[in-house]
Amino acid sequence: MTPAHVLLLDTAPGELLERELACLLGHELAVTLNLRRVADKAGARSAWGGRVDFTDFDAFDEPALIAETVRDGIGYHAVKSHGSVPLRAAFLAAATDPALAHRLRVIGRAGAGTDHVELAAAARRGVVVTHTPGSNANAVAEFALAQLLALTRNLPALNAAAH
Repeated sequence: MTPAHVLLLDTAPGELLERELACLLGHELAVTLNLRRVADKAGARSAWGGRVDFTDFDAFDEPALIAETVRDGIGYHAVKSHGSVPLRAAFLAAATDPALAHRLRVIGRAGAGTDHVELAAAARRGVVVTHTPGSNANAVAEFALAQLLALTRNLPALNAAAH
């Protein structure tokens, strides 16, 4: 059985990228990483070369996204995003073209909301759209609390004075 092909449109930063790739590869998926938003592209290539395929394009540029999706007639079974890359009807039509070796079957969003996907067009083409609402709720609450403390205690000025 051939592995499912997954395109990571944009990634989590730093060590979260490493954890994400390790997890996907642990499930024996064929992963293509879009390097566009990766801070250390050379480091990613060095660390993951031979285990992950690489591409580099602006996922918010719909023609570029479509071109990557249909490149060489291969396609992807799944597309995963952390941001809100618009996935509209034209993309969905190209990604589910029967001529592709791997037709799109699922769109996954690491975060809440699916308003970046034309859900009706996805449903018509048999593409499942998933998301993970609440998965980072603790991190968001901690960040908000840290910002509140920083502002109410004037921590940026105190930090600057201490250094």
